[in-house]
Amino acid sequence: MTSPQNTRPRRWRGAIAAAAAVAVTLPLVSACGTDTPRSLLDSIKSGNVVLGTKFDQPGLAIQNPNKSQTGSDVQVSEFVVNQIAKNNGWAAPKITWKETPSPLRERMIENGEVDMIAATYSISKARKAKADFAGPYLITYQALLVSKKSTNPIKTLTDLNSGRKLCSVSGSTSALNVQSALPNVQLQQYDGYASCVEGVRRGVLDALTTDATILAGFQAKYPGEFDIVPMTYPQDTTLKDGTKKKKGDQFSTERYGIGIRKGDGAAMTQINRALEQMTLGDEAAARFAATAIPSKPTCQVSKDTTTAYTEAAYADPNNRLFQILRENLGDYATTMIDQGRIDPATGKPASALIPTPGDQTWLLTTATPTPAPTTPVTLAPVCAKEGS
Repeated sequence: MTSPQNTRPRRWRGAIAAAAAVAVTLPLVSACGTDTPRSLLDSIKSGNVVLGTKFDQPGLAIQNPNKSQTGSDVQVSEFVVNQIAKNNGWAAPKITWKETPSPLRERMIENGEVDMIAATYSISKARKAKADFAGPYLITYQALLVSKKSTNPIKTLTDLNSGRKLCSVSGSTSALNVQSALPNVQLQQYDGYASCVEGVRRGVLDALTTDATILAGFQAKYPGEFDIVPMTYPQDTTLKDGTKKKKGDQFSTERYGIGIRKGDGAAMTQINRALEQMTLGDEAAARFAATAIPSKPTCQVSKDTTTAYTEAAYADPNNRLFQILRENLGDYATTMIDQGRIDPATGKPASALIPTPGDQTWLLTTATPTPAPTTPVTLAPVCAKEGS
């Protein structure tokens, strides 16, 4: 029989061991999320923010061997959280990066694993059912990546329609869109973009299709090896879902946004303000935000929202967004920026690049539109107010 004197130490040792086990376990649990969406603004104010992005997209978001992150989406995220801190008089927060694969993005926001996500994250009705989006901050389109070394080069979309091998990632709608319009294309679906790129490099595949920005990142990674071919419908086409496309329409229009938890209107407002500051600069962003302030009639210019916003962005050719694109997407960034400029003859860009943050009216339409919204806006330049 065990005496009471011997029992007590054993009980204490058991309690201490249990407490130690809990102490070890708790950080592991919190590191994986809280099952409750996080508050971006609270995290920035506290000095520690968790940002989601991709780890495998050159030029956009990639993890380096030293565990640091680089790319345009990475720099957009950094600008946004640091600008929000600056706007509120808070210190710049410490940033922890977390990989957010496409199928898991909404779940990781819901589970509180990240404060926000910028990861070539196209805004869509389906995604907005589970997450809210600030932005968009960039518009891109579906395109083709082809080898410059090919003896039978692809220069137009219809060149694919002769039994060429087209690659895209499994489950992607990009390749399916092409197959609907060009039934003779041989569709090859791989697990990742890197595999498709290697196939095109070795001549096993003829082309890769996805967002032009993603293709630009790979083109910059392999200088002199690839061309990017734009994709528009060669003829009027009805897709399998009933969507009608006219000859010359883009295959897809992707508007990149920043995903946050549902219902966080305060964070959305502050992210959109930071995005305006990124694209327009502090002064022009303040003027754009102050369009409701009465000003003298001679100081008002009434324009379409996107046209006014785009012209304000191009007024500073070295705005921070353009710098980020040039730093990360190589030569094609210049092409994108040039095509996004308003053409004085038509009043429209060759292909829109600059969206107005917070304007998501295009989601109200059933088809994916290419034209810009037409909500009137008064962009007030610096001038005196009434009575001054």
